[in-house]
Amino acid sequence: MLGKLIWFQLLFAITLASASHYQCLPYPIDSVCILEHISYHSGDLVTFPTGYKQYHIRHPRSRKEYYSNVTIFDETLYESMHRPLRIEMERVFLTELTLPAELMMGNFAANQVRSVNVSRKMNYQITYLDLAQNSLTNIDFVSSLVNLEILHLEYNRIGIIPGSTLSPLTKLKYLYLIRNSFAVISWNSLPASLIHLDYSFCIAETIEFTNVSLPSLEYLNIQFNSFSTINVTALLRAAPSLKLVYLYNSNINQSRMHEIKAELAANNVTFVENYEREYCYYQEDYKYEDGKCIQVYNVPISIRKAVLLTSVVIVVAVLLMYLTWLVFRHMNR
Repeated sequence: MLGKLIWFQLLFAITLASASHYQCLPYPIDSVCILEHISYHSGDLVTFPTGYKQYHIRHPRSRKEYYSNVTIFDETLYESMHRPLRIEMERVFLTELTLPAELMMGNFAANQVRSVNVSRKMNYQITYLDLAQNSLTNIDFVSSLVNLEILHLEYNRIGIIPGSTLSPLTKLKYLYLIRNSFAVISWNSLPASLIHLDYSFCIAETIEFTNVSLPSLEYLNIQFNSFSTINVTALLRAAPSLKLVYLYNSNINQSRMHEIKAELAANNVTFVENYEREYCYYQEDYKYEDGKCIQVYNVPISIRKAVLLTSVVIVVAVLLMYLTWLVFRHMNR
């Protein structure tokens, strides 16, 4: 019996010695653990200090540490962290994510996440989730996260958003879908709780506000899609609290854009013209008009002065030559 006990103790000591032990950097907030390097793959043994409610894995500030490499965030890793309520884990080469039910804030942006695992039996508490700049194509998992208030999905590869995915999110206020690949979004399935919606730079071709109710929506950005028309009257009926919109689409002609701006202005909604090119900001010979950056062909004052001075010099030279010719002609008589 004593031999078995010694054997188990020895085995435990060997296992503990082979584990990776991580320590938090000094930080003024006691509940926050800052780490500049972590390596974890499925099956690895890792340990973390206790007493922290938030973990933040960030880029190393010195060459002493290597970039983090966490290919999977699973229940084992979460348990090793002592089940914190908030986790920020950007740029760690994460490809697979299993969301813990009690996690309240998760920032997993700028990784390579292709799949997010959830269970329909769980009651997820998460209110903030950032999965921007990943490799997601399917977001069906979102429908289980019914307490979400802020959701970042920009810069992914999402090709379709079923109506049943977003409709259960009755607390969602901020939704970011910028630069994805879906052609259609089911507007009548969007949560009525939305305040802020951004799905600019996608490839959406049509937009329909029939039977849509977004009473709290104040900010809307749908610019740089492929819309050929936008029914502003229907939009204002669907979103009566709208304050700020970005609507520019290159397929909408200039005269229609003027009509849209006028209708929005009449309803106290600000139409924001966002610059396509940076030189519109600082080049004097460019200006931004009706959603387009155009070149102004007015000749600058400095050039006009130079041309005028050159013309004066030429005229004076011609007059001098003419006077000289007259003098020679008079002398030869």
